Amino acid sequence: MAEKSEPSLGDVRQDLDQLRADFARLIDSLGKTAQSKVEGLAGEAQVQAAAASEWAEGHSVSVREAIREQPFVACAVAAGVGLLLGQLLLRR
Repeated sequence: MAEKSEPSLGDVRQDLDQLRADFARLIDSLGKTAQSKVEGLAGEAQVQAAAASEWAEGHSVSVREAIREQPFVACAVAAGVGLLLGQLLLRR
């Protein structure tokens, strides 16, 4: 039978150095991938924010007109939303 040879201390150190280098490359690669994803998501968020802003500007005129035409309904809706938010915040 063939004898099992135990690795020398130098072999173990060399393996550990290689493992450290591999981990460093892996972490660098993960960092670059994460940064790329974050940049892509940030760009998408800016596009969505611009779309929401444009939608809000377009509808602000109609909301103002509805409030002027029915001020009591607008006050009741505002009070209801305030009451609902107050109850939700008090539940914490």
